[in-house]
Amino acid sequence: MTCLICNGPATAIDADEDYLERACPKCGHYRITGAALVLIKAHGWHFDVELARKWIADNQASGMIPIIDSHQAPRLIDV
Repeated sequence: MTCLICNGPATAIDADEDYLERACPKCGHYRITGAALVLIKAHGWHFDVELARKWIADNQASGMIPIIDSHQAPRLIDV
């Protein structure tokens, strides 16, 4: 599988139908909602890799798996 942030190799984690979950050695362990994926694809957006990695790292500190939803995704795109 590939990372949804950097497109590098990542491990896909079994998730429910509401989100995809990845563990990337460079980006970290995260989830992204189906709504966020639709939004990203509809606009042809790509993640700002460094910004997304920092956001994931900052949000892993809480002990929860960070979830990129349709509200967070636009804040992490490469402009």
